[in-house]
Amino acid sequence: MRVPIPVVILLIFAVVSGIWWGNTRRMDFMTPPSSTALEQIRTRIESSLPRPVETDDAVPSPIEEPQAPPPPPEPPPKPPVDLGDLTSPPLLHDYKSRADLGADGLIELATELEKKGEFQRGLLAWERVMDSAKPDEAQSALAISAIQRLRPTLPDWNTNRQLAIQVTLHAGTGKRLAKTLTPILEEVARTLETSSAGIIQVKVKVTAGKTNTAANEPKPVALWFAGPDKKSPSTDVLSFTMDSPDTLRVEIYETLFLIIRGHLSRTATIRPPGALKAGEDPQQALHSRVTRLSWSSFATSLNSPPP
Repeated sequence: MRVPIPVVILLIFAVVSGIWWGNTRRMDFMTPPSSTALEQIRTRIESSLPRPVETDDAVPSPIEEPQAPPPPPEPPPKPPVDLGDLTSPPLLHDYKSRADLGADGLIELATELEKKGEFQRGLLAWERVMDSAKPDEAQSALAISAIQRLRPTLPDWNTNRQLAIQVTLHAGTGKRLAKTLTPILEEVARTLETSSAGIIQVKVKVTAGKTNTAANEPKPVALWFAGPDKKSPSTDVLSFTMDSPDTLRVEIYETLFLIIRGHLSRTATIRPPGALKAGEDPQQALHSRVTRLSWSSFATSLNSPPP
């Protein structure tokens, strides 16, 4: 027997309605759930979700390192050293006007001149370190070393003996020592001319006085310089006593260095040579500490007319 379609529809509707009414008739759809109920629902749902798998290759967050300060700006390039006019003949007082450069500036100038092959001008600049600047011990030693290195490689400043400035080396001693002293002073005079690069010409005059000392006692010696004429200016007189003939030359050179240094400190417009160091050879000091300009100033002051 066939069931009519309208009856089937009614049965379906009745079954669905009965199931829905049986399950929902005690539920309250109008009242919102409490916070406790919501939290329980949230917890239940989170616990039912699958957890993510942790791995060891996770990339750590980068750590910011402190930024290094920017490098300081580079100093501007150093200007080239002004070497002056290299076409005109060098003069004995060259670079004296550069004294405001100080010892360091004159050393730099001398070094650059040597690099250019201007050895005579380089020597002049090294000499200005000694007589126009105020070098410390290291700078003075550097200049002296350069002077000793260059002087033997260059000709004398004055090769014409007729143009040399004449001075007289005077000595006063007793009769017993005068004959021994004269040839030694003649030898010293030639050494002084060489040390001055031919700028000065030295005449020797020994005055023998009465001998008041016994043969075995130290003998006094007085030394000084003067111009060629009787009315010419002179230096101070310095004396020493000769204890042994073996030390006579050293004592003469040491005394002459002191005379020249003291006279330049009073009369010259340039810096006098520095004092002798302990154990320093005074003969070598006359060659390297007394510059050629100093020799010229020294001899010229003894040839000027008296005031």
